[in-house]
Amino acid sequence: MAIDPVVLLSEELRSAENTLHAACRDNPDALRGKSGEEICALTARIREISSEIFETKPTSALGAGILVKMAAERLPFSYGAYTKHFHEIAERLSAGQRELADIIWLRAMRTALAGGLCGKDGVRIAPLLRLAIEGARQPIVVFRAVTYARDNGHAGMDAAIH
Repeated sequence: MAIDPVVLLSEELRSAENTLHAACRDNPDALRGKSGEEICALTARIREISSEIFETKPTSALGAGILVKMAAERLPFSYGAYTKHFHEIAERLSAGQRELADIIWLRAMRTALAGGLCGKDGVRIAPLLRLAIEGARQPIVVFRAVTYARDNGHAGMDAAIH
């Protein structure tokens, strides 16, 4: 089974952000505009990965959880109650738990955010929730091993019972 593309992109994003933090810490002159090519390149890479994430549909609950967490991190501070609920849902999705109540709440919030509930920030994160919902509602395939009944000398009795 292939790895969820959102998981891969989020790891790339995390790596690029860590590299950017290290570059800013190690080269304070770059922040003042002197020889900031590395920082500009990293910023462009982060922007590119972020826009890719906004267009990538997750293929698992884990990927959906990552998108819900990203949406929660982009909400304004004044909407802390929503942020808390988003983080709780993201934790459950990351653990592979898909609950109907969570999907319903995410759909309601997507509609409300697209309608302007949290201002421009809400309108910007509504597409993330749409993708997260699509990923969370993907069917799960469970493979089960088939075991055959052993011949214990009572084959005739077993057949009579069935």
